[in-house]
Amino acid sequence: MSPYNDERSFIRQISQGDQKAFSEMYDRYKPVLYRFVFNILKSADLTNDSCQEIFIKIWEDRTRLHEVMSFKYYLLTVGKNHSLNVLKKVLSEEKTLSAFISNYNEVNNELEEKMQSDEYQDFINSVLITLTPQSRKIFQLCRQQGLSYDEAAMMMGVSRNIIKKHMIKSMKIFKVAVEKDLGIAFNVLSAITFFLGDFESLLFV
Repeated sequence: MSPYNDERSFIRQISQGDQKAFSEMYDRYKPVLYRFVFNILKSADLTNDSCQEIFIKIWEDRTRLHEVMSFKYYLLTVGKNHSLNVLKKVLSEEKTLSAFISNYNEVNNELEEKMQSDEYQDFINSVLITLTPQSRKIFQLCRQQGLSYDEAAMMMGVSRNIIKKHMIKSMKIFKVAVEKDLGIAFNVLSAITFFLGDFESLLFV
């Protein structure tokens, strides 16, 4: 029979630094503590680490054990407080990580959008420089500034029909450039297609 069967004697011996009593206490109560802590943390790794830390804490604070009436109740109380602190820390770290990832994705998306926007504008400019000065001016007025053919004609001092002919010619050049430039991102192609509009509809403007 163990000399520590009487719990009060058991607690007293541990509080006085009896390592053998502490070792027996560890073997006797670890399964109970493990089940209790696991129900809180839901993680075997966290539970194993926490049980070790809880027993270490009890040993380090062993001089306070003389006030304890029920060792099991004391153990589970310490276990609950420790586990809740661990859980709070884990949730805080996960929240911080989640916020970091969210912020990273937001910044990354903004950077990607800017790169795509820059790529889109570079493509437009590369085609514009191939147009004649008059066609380029008309294209900029009608497509980039949003003027109607009549408004562009009035500003340029030419007929509406001339504006239309230049636009049809420019759109053909853009269409060919888009088809040839297979290295450009698909979403940039989509944006350019939207920017250029329905080519056939120009015939009826």
